[in-house]
Order: sequence, then structure tokens, then C-alpha cells
Amino acid sequence: MAPKNVVLPTTTLTTTNLNGLTTLTNLSFEDQLRKERNEIWSRSALCAKNNSESSEKICKEWSQASDALLQKAFDFCFAQQKIALFALGKLGSQELNLSSDVDVLLVAQDESSVSLSSLRKFQKVLTERTSQGFVFRVDFDLRPGGKQGPLVPTLDQFKDYYGNYGETWERLAFVRLRPLCGETLVINEVMSFAKKFSFRRHLDFTLLEDLKTLRSKIQGHYWARSQENVIDLKLGVGGIRDVELFTHALQVIHGGRDPGLQVKGTTEALKLLEEKGLLPQEEAQFLRTHYWNLRQLENYVQALNDEQTHLLRTQEDHPKFILEALTRLPDEMKRCDQIVKSLLGEAPKDLLLEDEIKKLNLPEEDLKELWQEILGQEVLSRNKGRDELARKAFLADFLDTLQQQKGDIRRGLLLLKDFIHGTRAKASFFAMLIREKELLQELAWLFGHSPYLSRILCNRPELLDSFVYRAQDKMSEDLGTLLEEMAEKRLLSEVINGSAFLEDKDLPSLLSHLSSTADSIVESLLGALKKDYPSSIQILALGKWGGQELGFRSDLDFIFVVPEEPTENDFKLAKRFITRLTEPHRGGNIYSIDMRLRPSGKAGPLVIPVKDLIHYLAHEASAWERQAYTKARWIGGAQNVLPLHSFIHRGLTKDELEELEKIRLQLLPNSGVLNVKFSEGGLIDIELAAQAYLLGHKIIPDSSHTQDFIATLGDPGTTLSENYGRLRQIEQMLQLVASESLVELQPNHESFQSLALVLQSTPQDLLQEVSEIFAANIAVLKELDPRRQPH
Repeated sequence: MAPKNVVLPTTTLTTTNLNGLTTLTNLSFEDQLRKERNEIWSRSALCAKNNSESSEKICKEWSQASDALLQKAFDFCFAQQKIALFALGKLGSQELNLSSDVDVLLVAQDESSVSLSSLRKFQKVLTERTSQGFVFRVDFDLRPGGKQGPLVPTLDQFKDYYGNYGETWERLAFVRLRPLCGETLVINEVMSFAKKFSFRRHLDFTLLEDLKTLRSKIQGHYWARSQENVIDLKLGVGGIRDVELFTHALQVIHGGRDPGLQVKGTTEALKLLEEKGLLPQEEAQFLRTHYWNLRQLENYVQALNDEQTHLLRTQEDHPKFILEALTRLPDEMKRCDQIVKSLLGEAPKDLLLEDEIKKLNLPEEDLKELWQEILGQEVLSRNKGRDELARKAFLADFLDTLQQQKGDIRRGLLLLKDFIHGTRAKASFFAMLIREKELLQELAWLFGHSPYLSRILCNRPELLDSFVYRAQDKMSEDLGTLLEEMAEKRLLSEVINGSAFLEDKDLPSLLSHLSSTADSIVESLLGALKKDYPSSIQILALGKWGGQELGFRSDLDFIFVVPEEPTENDFKLAKRFITRLTEPHRGGNIYSIDMRLRPSGKAGPLVIPVKDLIHYLAHEASAWERQAYTKARWIGGAQNVLPLHSFIHRGLTKDELEELEKIRLQLLPNSGVLNVKFSEGGLIDIELAAQAYLLGHKIIPDSSHTQDFIATLGDPGTTLSENYGRLRQIEQMLQLVASESLVELQPNHESFQSLALVLQSTPQDLLQEVSEIFAANIAVLKELDPRRQPH
């Protein structure tokens, strides 16, 4: 047996060609590799010259053959060494053109793994030209430090460079990083690190500014060497590089939040961007077709003389399929340029913000307190010149939008100041907002109209990423992470649905979405805890949550129910559930809770068997408790169905009706101020009246929703139904526009002025409207409310 790493002068190799034929040759390893390369390349080049195969298929097969050749060379030179070989560029995406360099990267586990003699041999095997030709032109420049860095960096060098000095173009290059062969540990470490380096969890639109500069340099280089009657297929405006730059930018922007976009191939990436709604269908399909048309022309010019060229000379003789492609090419490259520009946009211009702020006519004290503080927060960036322009452009757009939307400008600026402080003035936020015009408009709308939602974003600016996506990530398996995700999900649901409600005022959608979010969070938490504490415990929702009418700042009313007698595990799970739901997380607790409606109140058992609950409601529960349980709803598809008949059929006695009337009178405020919730004719009055009507007439409702309860009142209930919906709309809007939780309508209060503004009314008209609603409700309830009837 020959000693390891000794090259035998000649060797007999058995090889299999592309047609599956096995041949026996008597050549040196190097010459055999060159021979294989030439045979494969010649067949591919012939297909490119006579257009007998698609450019996509040619590139794919040539890439696969190149993989095999590189792996053979690697095994020959680095056998049993702790080094790994990676592909980049078009080889990494398996879209290699016929006479391209192959971009490769070698990484060693540590210094002791680096063998310069093996490296020299590897370079020689691949690049040396002999009578048999050569294997590849090889480019090692995409390594840490570029041409100045070590040819075989170690893992530590790799991580140190890209962790501290990696640039935007390198993040894009790593989109196509693909392992070929070598030490498994090195491969895993490099790919894991590269994934985090390229794809960030939070959106980073500053890279687009860097790409704009990069594209400008590429085009400057192109124009400097452009020639008449010559098309640069790669670097020309709307050429191959533009398509790849555009595609990789979208992958890097969105791939951190959607790992499905972390693919290597250009075609696959464009298809996914289309499927996920990140790129219009027409544009995605055009770019795919245009890209492979360009690649067809590129393969053709390279197949002529095996030259690394991307120049197509239009005045020379060409086959018919090339001439036909040339007639379409100028318009297609122009269209591609427009699409790429739509992502990168135009560079922001320097603005005199002082001139912009004067247009607002704010008092001098506000200018000093707010605007100067906003301006004084320096942008956090490595490229302050570029990003300061982006910040000024954002602030000017924000001011203009705030004015157009007729929001509260002073409050909008106050919240903007807090938001910028919350973001730590990161350049990425300014770059994102200046590009995402719809998001900037929504942010200005929230800041100008809703302190409640704005405070959520000021405290948690990273929620903007999810706000852009209007979606949630898949929940984690780790409980600690899951709790943070659930807290974020609740906040994000309020921001997304609150923003929509401010605009469309669609109350049923708002309440349904907020309730569904609570359902989802509770189901996820209960499922996670049951892994540690196996239990048959179920959640019975009550109150607004039970009625699927959950609003802003709402508690969750519920009780724990089990099919049989509760076990120790049931009690442990219940206590941990309460703790996890109410303990503080970033942005506050997940939900506040109210469990006072369990049988016997606070003194009652934490977990109750369903049979005991049914018995309690049927025989012991007070009338007001039975009212509350008309709102009961099982969470998470629980199999138990509470037999409401057992307590609704009890009806209401004269004494119970009198007791309910006493409770009603105790709830009415004596302040003289209109209270949307507790005033006579207000929300609570309607809700309790409808529940008493159900019990008094022994009616089984179709659902636990208040509007279904009101429907049982018949035609007179129509007025109550409309008025109840309007009052809840006003109530929820007041939560959004007030700085604190309010239910009182005080005409001189700032929040009431804001409420009238967002409801497109005047304070006087709104006050009149609410007063008339209360009066109409009182008139109907005097006739229908069983609590007020003579007994």
C-alpha cells in the first residue's frame, strides 16, 4: 500500500461517464480528472451551441459534474484531514455556467489541520494546464479577509471575521454557500454560523442602502468598459448580476423570519418569493424567464472557445435562436432594471428638517421639548453619513403623513420620540420605514391616534417585523421561549387588530380576533404544561372571553374543570398555569385573570369536577352566578358540553328578581358623568338584562355571545342590538385613544376630544349621540327587563 498523500506517477482508474458507460484508463490521477472534465464540458458546450437542452438543465448537470470532480480532487489531496470544502457563487446554487471560475472555500478545524503542501497540490490539480487541458479556474477570494486572508482559515478565524467585520455583500454571497465534502464537524459549524450571519430574525433594510451602493459600483465599472455593439450579459443594467442581487436581497431580508426562503437556487427562490406574496406573480415569472434567457446566451458565448466571458457581440454571426433572443433582450433588460429599482429605490436627499417642522405651527416650548430631543438622538450606525440621510428622510415623511392624517401632532411627536429612544436610534428602523411606505403611514396613524397601541410599539419596537408580516412564527417547544412568544403574540394581536379597527371600525372582527388569540395562547400554554403534568384539566371560559367578545385591556374570566375528581397533578398544573399566564414578561404579563366566578367564589376549589359544577349551578348557585354562566364556553375543543338546561330551567323566583334589581341599582354610578359601561342603559345594563331574560323565560341561547342573547328579546331587541354594538365600538375606541383605561365620557377630557376625532364626529355631537342611545335603551329595558317588572 502506498504511503498516505503520496501521488503515484500513474494509476488505473475506473470511471463512469455521463452516459453510464464504465471505462478503464491508464492515466495519472490529474490527467484522468482533466480528461473527465473535458469530455463532460464538451458535451455540455455542444448542447449550448445548438440549443438542444435548456440552459437551466445544462447548468444543473454541469454543476453536478463539477461537484463530483471537486470532491475527487479534495479526497486525493486532503484525505483524512480535518478540513471541509464549500461551494459559493453559481456553483453553490448549482447554476454553474460553462466557463466560469468555481468559487470555493476551504475551512480547517484548527491550525494543526492546515497542510500547505496539500493546499498547493489541490490548487495544482485543479488549475494546472497541460496537453490534457485543465480542470477549473478556481477562485478562493470569497474567504475571510479576501485576498489578504489565509487560504485555509480555521473555524475560529472564520467566525471572528464574519462575526466582527462581515459586510453586506458577504451576507448575500453566503446565501449560496453549500458544503461539498470534508470534515462533518467543520461543515456543521460553518453552515450554522453562516445561516445566522446571512439571515437575521429582524428585518434589516439597511442592507438595501449598501446594495444600492454596490450596484452603482458594478454599473460604474460596466459603463467604464462598455463597448458599442456589445452586451454585457452579467454586469449590464438588467443583467444576470441584477437578477441575483435582487433575489438574494429579498431572501436575506425575509429569510430570517421565514427559513423556507433559505434556498440556494435562483429559480427556486423566485418561486418561493412569489408563493409567499413577497413578489408579484408577473414579476417573479418574468425574472425567472429573463434570468435563464440570459444564462442561455452566457453559456453560448462561453461554449464557443471555453472562455470566461460574458460579452455578446451583436454584429457577429450567430445562430437563429441567438438572433431571436437579441431582438427581445434590450426591452427585457430595461424591465429587469425597473424591477430592481423598485426594491432599492432612489437615494434619500438631504433635507432641512427645521423648515419642515416650522410648517406644523407648534408652540416654541413643544419644539424645544420634543423636536430637539428627536434630532439630538444620533443614529446608531457604522455608516453615519448614509444613515443620517435616511433618518432625516423618514422624519420628513413622518411629519408630512401625520399632517395628512389629521392626527394629534404633538402627541404623535411625543410618541415618536419615545419610539426612537426604544429603537436606540438604529439605522435599520429608519431604512425600513422609509421603504415601507404603508408601514410608515400605519405608524404615523397609530402615533397620531392611539397612545395605547403606540406604547406597545415604543416598548417593543422589534414587533414591527411581525407587524409587517401580519403573522406569528410557529410556537417554540421550549417553555421559557414559548412564554415570551405568547406575550408577544398577545401584544401583536392587539397592535394588528387595533390598527385595523381604528380605520375600519369593524367591531365583530376585532372582538373575534382578540378572542381567538386568547384561545390560541391558552391552548398552547395548557398543552405545554400538560407535558410535565399529565392532566385531563379543561378550561371553561366566562365573561367577555366566554362570549368571544374579548376587547382591549380585558381580563380572562375562567375556571378549571376536570371530568372526575381532581388529582395532585391537576392542582399543580392549575397553579402553574395561573403563574405562567400572569407573571411579568417583556411588555408585561400575558393576561390578567379573574377566577372569582368559580363555585363558592374565592373560597371555592381551584379545580372542580364537571358533575359538581353542574350540581352547584342546578341547586346552589345564586341568580347572579347563573347569569354569569350563560356566557360559559369550553376552550380548545374540550369534549364536555355543559348541560345549561340544568340551571336555566330553574328560572328566576320573585326574590331572585328583586335581588338582581338591587345589584343593578348598586352598579349605577352617581357621578352624573356618562359612563359607557355602567350608566343606566349602558353596556352592563343591557348585558345583565338579556341574561336575566334568558333565565326568567328559561330560554336556551344559540351561543354565548351577547348579541345572540339580545336576539331572544324579539323585535323590541333590535334597537338594543344596534345600540349595544355602537356602545361597544365607542368603548373599544376609547381604550385605544386614551392614555389609560377609561369608560367615562368626559367632554372636557383630552381623550374624549380624541375619541370624537377618530369617530369622525364633534365632541358635542358624540355626547348627544350617546345620551340618546342611553335614553332609547332605558325605554326598551323598562318594558323587557324582568328585573324591573312588578312581581
